[in-house]
Amino acid sequence: MVEDYSEEDSLHKLHLIVHKKLIKFLRSELEPYDFNRGEIPLLYKLIKKGDGKTQTEICDMLYISKSTTSKIIQRLVEKDYLRKERDEEDRRVTRIFLTERKEEIEELLKELDDKAENKMLEDFEDEEKEQLREYLERILCNLEGA
Repeated sequence: MVEDYSEEDSLHKLHLIVHKKLIKFLRSELEPYDFNRGEIPLLYKLIKKGDGKTQTEICDMLYISKSTTSKIIQRLVEKDYLRKERDEEDRRVTRIFLTERKEEIEELLKELDDKAENKMLEDFEDEEKEQLREYLERILCNLEGA
């Protein structure tokens, strides 16, 4: 039994504990790469959803404030993972693009996803993994309808 959890705890509390442990695992895996909190989720979203987004669009995707997003973008520009460009149609708008380091990040994220999934599900049978996926999808549908 995990020390933070008892069988009397709610499913919600169990989920929070799992989330906390996953974040801790991911941080330890990312430590050698010198990423600050928030940088990987932003890069992940731009890779998955496409770059060329505005800062406002990125805020909406990540559910974080404009000031936090601005700081993360600036750090990633300084690290040469992102670049800013003025929109050709509306010069007031700045769009955020991944640099040529995109492939490096995609590879790292794929490796990180695989490690995390393998760690979380290491003693699960294939059928259990599929059931878990179905349950999580149902939970997501329930919450999206809320």
